[in-house]
Amino acid sequence: MNRQTGSGLAEAAVETLQERYEFLDAVRERPRDKRALVAATDVSRSTVDRALRDLESHGLVERAGGEYRATTYGDLLAGEFASLLDTAAAAWEIRDVLEKIPTDELGFELSRLADADVTTPTSADPTAPMQRVVELKRGATRVRSLASGRSPGALDAHEEAAGRGDHLFASVCSTDLLAWLASDPERREQVAGLLDADSVEVYAYDGDIPFPVGITEDVVFFGVESEEGAPVALVETTDERVREWAIEAFETRREAATELERGDLADYAADSEN
Repeated sequence: MNRQTGSGLAEAAVETLQERYEFLDAVRERPRDKRALVAATDVSRSTVDRALRDLESHGLVERAGGEYRATTYGDLLAGEFASLLDTAAAAWEIRDVLEKIPTDELGFELSRLADADVTTPTSADPTAPMQRVVELKRGATRVRSLASGRSPGALDAHEEAAGRGDHLFASVCSTDLLAWLASDPERREQVAGLLDADSVEVYAYDGDIPFPVGITEDVVFFGVESEEGAPVALVETTDERVREWAIEAFETRREAATELERGDLADYAADSEN
């Protein structure tokens, strides 16, 4: 069989799968005879007959002892199709957010976010994404972050957690963010207090941090912003490939950054006044 012929047969099998998925899925669960299929699918006997003929002719089901069951080929295709349906349904729910994610900055396929949890602003709570970041950081014992957003609440969360003694925090901050933090005396003192804690490391990065990223023991989260810089959403996922990407992005920038000391804050404060 040449490749072109094989491709054509595969396309026909996939088309049949789409049209007859309900019946194939039923015999994937367990072998069934025609009467059981009529009951499981709530259709007529003639419809079941046609569906089984179509599926059998494309090698998706086989008959054994009066019952029909999925072939290995049919089970494989049906499993992939079910996964695609799940991905499509999840992506539809977050389609507006997906459009705003800077895909050229990501080291993974967007399909990895199919099961992600997304927090978006609402009229009742316009700061919901930032508040969710605070919740995640408060609940974690280890946090690594790439920070570019201006969220004073995150400082409060780290200040509180650092006092517990079980909180490890390492953050790579853009120099613009550090200048903003140092420009306000109260924020500057908060950062200075964090730097005094043995469990806290802050790094100054003079480069691009396209969007904020956080890594806890269990979850990776990142912020999505509009072209104007307003928070659009916070995306959370436990996907391992996304986690690998986030850790690599963090470590790459940390290696190129300079660890911040308490005395450096005065310099950033002076820069913010110029």
